[in-house]
Amino acid sequence: MGKSDRKLTEENSIENGVKPGKLTEEEMDAIDNSSQSKIVAIASMAKRLGLGLGSDLSQVEYPSSFIAPFSTLNFFSNNFANHFNILLRANKIENEMDRLIEVFKYSTTIHKIPEDCMKVPLNAVIGETQSLNFQTPDLNSPNDLISDNYLITEQVSELPPNTATCIYNKKEGVKALFNHESKIVFQITNVKTPTTGRKYVRFDKFDEEYDIEFPVLHSRFMRGFVEYCGEGSIKSNKSKCFVSTNYIAKPLIGGNYHAYEAKVYNGIDSKPIYKISGQWDGESKITNLKTNETKPFFKNITTTTNFTPTILNTDSSVVWGKIIQSVAQGKPINLAREKSKIIENQKTLNWAPSQFFLNLEMGVWEPKLLND
Repeated sequence: MGKSDRKLTEENSIENGVKPGKLTEEEMDAIDNSSQSKIVAIASMAKRLGLGLGSDLSQVEYPSSFIAPFSTLNFFSNNFANHFNILLRANKIENEMDRLIEVFKYSTTIHKIPEDCMKVPLNAVIGETQSLNFQTPDLNSPNDLISDNYLITEQVSELPPNTATCIYNKKEGVKALFNHESKIVFQITNVKTPTTGRKYVRFDKFDEEYDIEFPVLHSRFMRGFVEYCGEGSIKSNKSKCFVSTNYIAKPLIGGNYHAYEAKVYNGIDSKPIYKISGQWDGESKITNLKTNETKPFFKNITTTTNFTPTILNTDSSVVWGKIIQSVAQGKPINLAREKSKIIENQKTLNWAPSQFFLNLEMGVWEPKLLND
């Protein structure tokens, strides 16, 4: 049976041992030059690749018209830093319940939605890095800026794809660490991107860490939008207080985009103390379930953080420079050929982690700089 005859069946799924095929350069060029709609093009690619329910798309090469002008490495990482000042404020809060709620507030700001659900980021290559420092407004004194905040990220594994990102202020003793191992799973009418790996926030002052569980990102290309769905949580290693969150899928008719409902527990009572609800990319409200008092919780405003990059020879902007420029300008490019050149060049670097080391005891990639 040829590629063109393959059907979208569960027999072609990754769980049953059949990995996606590969598009030829001629097939990619034909898709890029076609006048057909993106939906039709996706169906055509799925058939040629032999995709089935559950197929892993993490290493699939796409035509350039389906590529976004950035890498998976920095797709999420900058968003982790944009509201870092919420954590710096939480570091001043002595009450453990109030501090937990502030960490939850930060967690609602780090979700990233691509502008075009029909395009995917470039797969980061091993050793790719990004390094930034930035200032952020002091939420306790809005006219002042807090300096010495840093973001470092590195692609520490290619198969499976694993990105390590850390945002920290060493002076304040505040750190957010994300080990982001993900895969892209074909679901026939949508694509989901589940992630594994430890993600946590640490306050040295309290010797406390909060583990964060992410919901799953769904790209609903048939409906034209992307959303997070499923359960999330935040738990402390010292306090019994925790947050349980449900990220709600938008119904076919009615409902809101990016809705969620969270419940805050003190770890003693089986009933929640607070309920927080709204839209994570918009406005939320918090209700005290004992008094039924409801008040505004948070308005997630898009911020523009002025990052100052430290450009290494492994920086994303260097690694992908030619491809990103061509894609951003809408120019056709032989993606497979250009990426092969990049991979071969990366191999000559004799890569060893430059920004992170594997903490075997904790099973996470930790930043070297904080352990020097």
